[in-house]
Amino acid sequence: MTRYLFLAVILLTLVAAGTYVYLGGTHDPKVTLETTAAPLYLAGQPYDGSVKGDAFGQLFRQAKDVQTKQQFGGDLTNLYFNDPETAHDTIKAFIGLTVADTTRKLPAGFRYRFVPAGQRVVAARLTGVSYLLAPNKLYPAALEAVKKQNLTQRGDFYLERFGADDASEVWVGVK
Repeated sequence: MTRYLFLAVILLTLVAAGTYVYLGGTHDPKVTLETTAAPLYLAGQPYDGSVKGDAFGQLFRQAKDVQTKQQFGGDLTNLYFNDPETAHDTIKAFIGLTVADTTRKLPAGFRYRFVPAGQRVVAARLTGVSYLLAPNKLYPAALEAVKKQNLTQRGDFYLERFGADDASEVWVGVK
């Protein structure tokens, strides 16, 4: 009996490790300090509330549905205006998609948001990593770069972008 339990644990460990590798968990982000050259146009919905709230998850699903139905091209993009860890799990955000322009009619509940060029950010980027793993790799890398370069975080600008072919990036605003 103990031998079968041991074999089951080994098998589950191998499956978990294989899944992690398959999802791109062994890739490391590339991190740079940069100033954004172009504006970014977003179509989505604002959110102000608990990160654990059902409405928060629903906004992600709605943005993915709009993207999947090809109503809008573009990457899933989330803009955060505060750090939920320092705000006690309360988030102010704009959840949606990056769009090429603001001339198309929006789906119900959506609105446009503009992020001007000239944002000074620490950008962490990954390719070949599932969006399920990407944030847990990108944020630590970006925040570590902020710390190593003795930069000051703005605290009101965090942007996540999840594109085609498992290309992901996080921008952390710095002064």
